[in-house]
Amino acid sequence: MLIIPAIDIYKSKVVRMETGKKEKIILEFDNPIDLAKYWEKKGAKALHLIDLQSAIDGIDENKNIIREIIKNVSIPVEVGGGYRDKEKIEEAINWGVWRVIVSSILEKDLGYLSDLFSKYKEKIIPSIDWYDGRVGIKGWQDFVEWRNIKDKLDLLRVKEVIFTDISRDGTLRGINVENIKTFLRLHDYDIWIAGGISSIEDIIKIKNIWKETERIKGVIIGRALLEGRINWEEAEDIINAG
Repeated sequence: MLIIPAIDIYKSKVVRMETGKKEKIILEFDNPIDLAKYWEKKGAKALHLIDLQSAIDGIDENKNIIREIIKNVSIPVEVGGGYRDKEKIEEAINWGVWRVIVSSILEKDLGYLSDLFSKYKEKIIPSIDWYDGRVGIKGWQDFVEWRNIKDKLDLLRVKEVIFTDISRDGTLRGINVENIKTFLRLHDYDIWIAGGISSIEDIIKIKNIWKETERIKGVIIGRALLEGRINWEEAEDIINAG
């Protein structure tokens, strides 16, 4: 398992939003590049970078910052937020990203997705942004039925997804263990867990689920790391323990 720090960018700044709502910005920092370098220095093995301005407003003014982060760190960077067509996904892949996170594009027809995944499968990871049995798209401003997405993922033979609990994201309310266990029980995907991870206790709970299933690839943490609610070294020790 890995711990991946999340860096959300909105109007060229690092922000944290409660449940993805731009009117609920909780934290704000000026320099995303410095934060990326900081996490690499701390020992992060990868970074999770989301362009919230593109996801929510459809504005791509953070491209230069994203490219600079990729240039200035030597660890893998996954990017997401507004990647809704092949051209934009290909552009990010050409920057040298580890992988592109997609969600809204999964609404497109199967032929379109088959072509995309056959060409870039190792460079794409679907994000299942979960809310009460539905999946958030378009910056979590719209929702679609999970079944519609699942059928396509199965046909595309997707094996790994990011599972984000929207109701917990940015809230520091802790993880919903039952949501995670239910999702794992009903589906065959390996998952990365995001949304609401707020304490060392949450890390321990996730590690215990991993011991039961061995299907959790890692955790993606934003606000709790930024606010110091989770100590990086302690969390790493728990994740790396046998």
